[in-house]
Amino acid sequence: MSVSGICEICGTRDVHHTCSRCAQLVCSEDFDEETGLCVECLAQVGGGGKERQRSPENMPDGVDTYRF
Repeated sequence: MSVSGICEICGTRDVHHTCSRCAQLVCSEDFDEETGLCVECLAQVGGGGKERQRSPENMPDGVDTYRF
């Protein structure tokens, strides 16, 4: 199936995928190939995709890591 348009998550890139859970049209950056889910659905179901893998360089300001 061919899809065309703008990513429904970021609104800036061309779409290449459709989320198998919510059917949003998303770009490659906002899609997890392994699960077939967009990053929003992946975060909701607790998957370990792009959204969950954050390095210190791409964390927002004011976010610290606490170890107990």
